[in-house]
Amino acid sequence: MAPGPAIRPIPRIFLAASALIGLVAGSAPRSALAQSIEPAAAEPEAADPLAQTPRVTLDQYPPPSTRGKLLFAGVATTAAWYGLALGSSYAWPDTVGANDLRIPVAGPWVALSHSGCGNVSDCSTVIVVLRAIATTLDGIGQATGLGLAAEGLFLPTQEPNRKRAELKPNGGVQWRPTFDAGKNTVGFGVLGVF
Repeated sequence: MAPGPAIRPIPRIFLAASALIGLVAGSAPRSALAQSIEPAAAEPEAADPLAQTPRVTLDQYPPPSTRGKLLFAGVATTAAWYGLALGSSYAWPDTVGANDLRIPVAGPWVALSHSGCGNVSDCSTVIVVLRAIATTLDGIGQATGLGLAAEGLFLPTQEPNRKRAELKPNGGVQWRPTFDAGKNTVGFGVLGVF
């Protein structure tokens, strides 16, 4: 039998280019539909321009469950972008700044400051530029994930309708932990009904 054609490995430049295209496509902004808030027709028009601005009422805030989802999305986004940086630092350990990519959040920015050819004799400017773009996108992705997580922690939400706790038939005491995040304060407490 005649030997079959040898399977050639995919060059690293094609892998790096496809990863860069995937990163750019994944981080491209998507259009959102905005709904305008019409002022109520019953309100008379005032001369004050601040009186004509739309106001946010309590029922326009998201529900409290949004905080946890946004916090999870931020942590997952940061972990995914950090995983890409960590994986690429182990895939190409001889690249300039590969060890810097192993540092979470600050690593891509440190690696970007060390970008260049290093001590490689056959260095291409295109590869250095693509590496710098991928490193910048990774740094932006990790910082965006932290921003989402911070937004999840401090997001104002619509408070649920709280009903007075029903007393137990035997006249017992009920204690419930509470959390309050106001405009400039955060508080924890215990609410008791007895």
